[in-house]
Amino acid sequence: MIIGAQGYTIREFAQNEADLRVTAKKLHDIGFKTLQVSAFGDIDPHIIRDICDENELQIIVTHTNPLLILENTEKVIENHKILGCKHVGIGAMPEKYRGSLEGVRAFIKDFSEAADKLHAAGMKLQYHNHGFEYEKVDGKCLIDWMAEETDPEKWGFILDVHWTQFGGRSPSRQILDFAGRIDVLHLKDMTIVDNKHRFAAVMDGNMDFDAILEACEETGIPYAMIEQDDCYGKDPFEELALSAKNLIGAGCRF
Repeated sequence: MIIGAQGYTIREFAQNEADLRVTAKKLHDIGFKTLQVSAFGDIDPHIIRDICDENELQIIVTHTNPLLILENTEKVIENHKILGCKHVGIGAMPEKYRGSLEGVRAFIKDFSEAADKLHAAGMKLQYHNHGFEYEKVDGKCLIDWMAEETDPEKWGFILDVHWTQFGGRSPSRQILDFAGRIDVLHLKDMTIVDNKHRFAAVMDGNMDFDAILEACEETGIPYAMIEQDDCYGKDPFEELALSAKNLIGAGCRF
């Protein structure tokens, strides 16, 4: 499995062209060859692509504003063609859809036309989970309803193993259950400090990454992006490098 950098981890260093140039060089020097564009500043996609090309970084997936996906799918398609990226990610379900099966179904209905247009353009809509999708309704978690009621050819899941664990489900089991639905995974660890839930460098926390990576291998997931939402004052590039080192030691590759 190829590991890349989730741009959200280094978002504070990707808000303008000058900073992004420095950031891309740092990612390249760590060894990364793939990237997710997420929470970057308002930088022209041509410039993002040029900077990434200069640093031998391939853009695999984005997190894109859901409103833009909904209201101007053609622009999203155009931008992703510029970026050379076929996976269009929604970072989180907009607030108004959360908390009920009716809301989830409304979300699917509202975004179905965009998913159709992306599919016709050779792209796929990818949904990134948090913990709230694991609320149970009629005996099933909302994320399971989402999987059942979306077309696998048009809808994928950027499964976040940290938030799946937070939601109370085994990430390795979820990966196996979602076989064929995951093109890009988010690898993120969890630990406890002073009795509080915290993010951690991958394989430096408490999650069972042996089982997670075994499930990834079994289901053939091609890409995983390393993410750490909060580095608690540590250098995020050093945290990404530590995660990458641990994962390469476990058999992953750049």
